[in-house]
Amino acid sequence: MLIGWFSFFREILIWGRDIAVIFFSAALLDITVYLIFNKFPRIHNTIKKIFLLISACMFLADLFAIYYYQLPFNSEMLNVALMTNFREGSEFIQIYLSDLHFWLFFIAIGFILMLFMKIFRLILSNKILACFLLIICVSTGGWAAVREFRIGGGVHKIKSSIAPFRIASMLNDIHQSLQKTNEVMSRIPEVKITKNKSSIPYVIFVLGESTTRNHMSIYGYNLITSPNLAKCQNEGRLYVFNDVVSPHALTILSLQKIFTFYRYGSAGEWFTYANLFSILKEAGYYTMWLSNQEMSIGGIVTKFYSGLCEQRKFIEDFKDNITIAVTTDEAILPLLDKSLEIEHAKNFYLIHLIGTHFHYYKRYPKSFEKFYTQDEDKTGGLINMSVRQKILRAQYDNAILYNDFILGEIIKRFEDKNAIIIYISDHGEEIFDTMNLLGHNDGVLSPNVIEIPFIIWLSEKFAASYPELEARIASSVHKPYMTDDMIHTVLDIMQIETHGYDPAKSIINASFDITRPRIYSGHIYDKEKGLIAIQ
Repeated sequence: MLIGWFSFFREILIWGRDIAVIFFSAALLDITVYLIFNKFPRIHNTIKKIFLLISACMFLADLFAIYYYQLPFNSEMLNVALMTNFREGSEFIQIYLSDLHFWLFFIAIGFILMLFMKIFRLILSNKILACFLLIICVSTGGWAAVREFRIGGGVHKIKSSIAPFRIASMLNDIHQSLQKTNEVMSRIPEVKITKNKSSIPYVIFVLGESTTRNHMSIYGYNLITSPNLAKCQNEGRLYVFNDVVSPHALTILSLQKIFTFYRYGSAGEWFTYANLFSILKEAGYYTMWLSNQEMSIGGIVTKFYSGLCEQRKFIEDFKDNITIAVTTDEAILPLLDKSLEIEHAKNFYLIHLIGTHFHYYKRYPKSFEKFYTQDEDKTGGLINMSVRQKILRAQYDNAILYNDFILGEIIKRFEDKNAIIIYISDHGEEIFDTMNLLGHNDGVLSPNVIEIPFIIWLSEKFAASYPELEARIASSVHKPYMTDDMIHTVLDIMQIETHGYDPAKSIINASFDITRPRIYSGHIYDKEKGLIAIQ
């Protein structure tokens, strides 16, 4: 109950601030239009009506998107709308017109707006109340706008508050994205395979999100958050690498390096380096990208990689899955089951989870709400944490527990196959463990934001088929590693070599360079000492 009230009041404050800025921005726009066209009343009124119509359409679009997708109308949705043909558009509309909740939602919104307008007119009919309302709105809006300018986002906030400017901004974003996409796709390097002894029927790469290993019980966390993985480990089929870090605490920057030969210190653009998906396709693998993240997450990087795969499915794709809102990772399992119905000689799956990304309480169903604030006293977080901090940590641990369940479900689907499953997270998360901070970015100097899980699970058939490879994996779990060299390890496992491949960058190879410094945000990472500033 406390969690719900806290979230509710926080959202109310955010909405109040944004509404104040919108009111102030709209007033400024109206004054500007009046000063320019006051001598031409018809032009002034026409422009006001056009702006009002555009604003009303944007308002309805925002309501629709927030109700179905839990976020306002954005560039990605507009891009989908522009790319949709008449038949797809009519099917899209028919789906929602037949949804009772759709009609109830907009009837409720209409009733609230009518009530608000009546109250507003009643206030305006009283000069004292009208003046009081005007003073409150102008002062609040002015204060909010000044505050936005002070923190550096004022111009953007005001522009995004005015519907015509917002649409223009979204169209500009789409144009720039298309230009960048065309540039990236036109510069895909040629793949030249020098060795291909690949024979593994199923290679599954599970990419997690915002998961630090320090909240997983298989890495020593005090709460039991990894029971399924622990069971696999006890059975001798799971190998847990205990000294692995991400090069970045941001998804886009991490993904640029994980699946290409582009690494820390490399020159040029990431997309000019050979990538894993092009290499595997050339080596005869059927590649699949299954994601529970909306396509725009990860930006052009995600679009680029998924576009190279022969099959791609997004749970949160606004075009292909228009009736689905924010979902837990369990939604990925039916897609995986369907993909497994069609067997190929050699299969590579990339499964992209939403994992433990903020907001944590949205990442698991109620049945996984196991940990509570009282559990935080034994997990080594900050001393004297507030109730809010304890709640957020409990939510994060619940999300970790659910993530363990999802990994267990994925493993079950390959137990009877000759398969290897690799799991890492794109980066970690600081959750009041070492500092009074929640979240991640490259400016956060906490080991938690880069200390990530890296595990490899082998089926019994795989272990029987590749005993030498299993031995190499087992002997490498304590080596220090950074995932900007992950492509080398994957190719080494699959016995594929190409220009750019280096065995010294594969953690399971006898030639692995164990002395390489792991640099993050101007600091060298050491497992025992943490982050040490480069002098």
